[in-house]
Amino acid sequence: MKSKQASKLKLLYIAFMTAVFTLWSCTKIIVGSYFVKNYRPYIDRIMNKWAARLLSLVKVTTIVKGKNNIPQNCERPLIVMCTHSSLYDMPVAIQALDLSFRFVAKKELYSIPIFGTALKKAEFVSIDRHNHEQAIKDLKEAKEKMMEGITLWMAPEGTRSKDGKLAKFKRGGFHVAIDTQALILPVVIKDIHKVQAGDETKVFTNQTVEVEICESVDASAFSVDDRVELIKIVRSKMLAALGQEKFHDK
Repeated sequence: MKSKQASKLKLLYIAFMTAVFTLWSCTKIIVGSYFVKNYRPYIDRIMNKWAARLLSLVKVTTIVKGKNNIPQNCERPLIVMCTHSSLYDMPVAIQALDLSFRFVAKKELYSIPIFGTALKKAEFVSIDRHNHEQAIKDLKEAKEKMMEGITLWMAPEGTRSKDGKLAKFKRGGFHVAIDTQALILPVVIKDIHKVQAGDETKVFTNQTVEVEICESVDASAFSVDDRVELIKIVRSKMLAALGQEKFHDK
């Protein structure tokens, strides 16, 4: 089927059902935190169902390349660094990656009733981008969770790109990677901005997006003083996967 823009009525339906699926998932996470013993796999199952339902609403088909680059039985801390240009990046990433990971989320999201509580219960990590001292503390907490076995999903761009072009990288995630001697797994989601871009309210259904998982980069080979070089290496892999090498200097 051809891609088409969702009508206002369809858009309202998508928004309503997204809210319903999200509220239901959050409720299960909160309730389960009191009763479920094997809690992390329980959260993984909820996240996978949530992602599948959201993508079915907009009829997105996902093609995944490079799955062999995902570290198997990895005993090292692992950070997924992914492109970020759409509200649908997260559900696509959940469906594409066979990993138990948690997202680094904006501090503001934790003030939303029920949703914020669910983020905390699910061990998501918050980053306060408006308070430098708090951001340092938040990144320390992220490091602690990684050492406990949590894989972190980060958007090195920090905010959503509206045109799918890779924006300038923030340095915080690379500090965490170096401090924890983590493996960085670069991931790009191609054409997801054609489904929904940035803060746009327009949604286009019946799209096919391609996820490419690049070869991992070992952050233990770098010091904090070398972080710029680490950023360049990760960025170059993501630009090459996107076919955007000409934006290397940005």
